[in-house]
Amino acid sequence: MVLFSALIVGVYLILHFMCQKPVTYNSECVFVWGDSQMYQGLDMKLLGDKMGKQVLTSAEHGSGIYDFLVSQKNIPDNAVTVVSFPEGALYRNPLSDYNRTGFEIDCLKEVFLSGCSVNECIRIFNLNKKSFRYKAFSNSPHSMYSFADSLVYPEPLPLWHSLFEEPKDWFSWKAKAYAKGLQHLYDKHSQMILIQFPFDEQVESFAKNSINRHLSDSLKRVLIDEYALKYDSIVLHSDSLLMHDLSHMNEVGARLFTLEIAEILRSDTVNNYFIEVMIQ
Repeated sequence: MVLFSALIVGVYLILHFMCQKPVTYNSECVFVWGDSQMYQGLDMKLLGDKMGKQVLTSAEHGSGIYDFLVSQKNIPDNAVTVVSFPEGALYRNPLSDYNRTGFEIDCLKEVFLSGCSVNECIRIFNLNKKSFRYKAFSNSPHSMYSFADSLVYPEPLPLWHSLFEEPKDWFSWKAKAYAKGLQHLYDKHSQMILIQFPFDEQVESFAKNSINRHLSDSLKRVLIDEYALKYDSIVLHSDSLLMHDLSHMNEVGARLFTLEIAEILRSDTVNNYFIEVMIQ
């Protein structure tokens, strides 16, 4: 039985490496990764127009740290990369992560060595075992959340209390795996722009003093020091509501943010950044 199982796995891996051909991208493109905050918070078309470059994205709703590791594998050397500092994803239960960017054994090994459980690694394998090719970066702009004069509440506020105020067993391995992904980009001489998107003030009011915010702030300081990131903030001002719900910006907020990040990218082509987005 053991030999049969080993044979099945061996055949699968042979097929995988025969079929898995890295996609070649132009290093002049801007590469974007993140979860739903990036997906809804960055206007791809506007950024491309302002930069005069093609913008390619692998951002997805619910994107997990495994997705980040797989996505960065295809990013060429010396490229501009705009990457979420995914605070919500670091605390989100792995069972809710997308993690369907394609099977990559090195990335699965990375999450395992970071401390991910065997059961979770098996689950990620099963989610991707039919995907012999990485999910390609997309150049197709997606729709933003439309402006409305009041917030929508797809999740109840107590859910956000539990996200920030209850310790999470998986934070440690997710943080380590995320840092490994950044190291890979750093080794490729990417210009790394890390973005921390805002939550609505109802979430921020209790998150700012929570145990999990302290952990993510500590991780942020480590990354800033490790990669000599230039810290900056983007403060968005508007008489209009800029949030669609408790964790995502609407089309007005996305446009204001995109204009600001485009200006930074055009004026500074050298430094790596950690940029915190705030709404006032």
